[in-house]
Amino acid sequence: MDGDTFRLMASHEDHHWWFVGRRAVIDAVLDRADLPPGASVLEAGCGTGGNLYLLERRGRVSAFEPSFEAREIASSKHGGGRVVHDGELPDRLPFEPASFDLVVALDVLEHIERDAEALAALVRQARPGGWILVTVPAHPILWGVHDRRLHHVRRYRRASLRRLCAESGAEIAYFTAFNTVLAPLAVTLRLAERLLPISFGNQERMPLRPINRLLAGLFALEGPIVRRTSLRAGLSYAVLLRRPGAAP
Repeated sequence: MDGDTFRLMASHEDHHWWFVGRRAVIDAVLDRADLPPGASVLEAGCGTGGNLYLLERRGRVSAFEPSFEAREIASSKHGGGRVVHDGELPDRLPFEPASFDLVVALDVLEHIERDAEALAALVRQARPGGWILVTVPAHPILWGVHDRRLHHVRRYRRASLRRLCAESGAEIAYFTAFNTVLAPLAVTLRLAERLLPISFGNQERMPLRPINRLLAGLFALEGPIVRRTSLRAGLSYAVLLRRPGAAP
């Protein structure tokens, strides 16, 4: 993504319904990971840092990001005291393998041509017995303006994502769809974009405050659900993987 897109998304990510709802789901999925106290956490492709606050509740967080503009924004949070490293999947990682109890890549793999190599690299960053969480957009049939604007390479089918995970060297501990409650509305808007010369946007546009609050609340309802079970249908997938081996 270009610098303007990063800056626009950074201005929204603390309050926009999509980011708020996704964080609620991510937090719930991470409750399924048996992390040690003070866990070491890596966010790969952290963007402008909107998830770093959430991950800090799980332990000591490190991060890398290939975009200079995004790193500058992410580093400026917390009063400018955070170091966000320059790095890129799958080959240019700034940390030693087997260094982290938890590795997360949130809506990252869809930007990478060599996604199988990227996921395998994420698994290698986790310690034996460590956890890896990835989220990706679902359903290639929904490909549209939004994906092109964010420089996506693909959207994922359930079967293709499961196959990718099976080849990564890690075991699938939990698999769920999410962004389910609002899926009918989103699908309708995506289809309208194909038929009409209009873009409704998504993360890039902030709705009116009452609408944003309503959408965030509806999306966040999925958090308690994924703590108990998994969802079959939705606009995104979340997969919690575990690297084989005994935890240290």
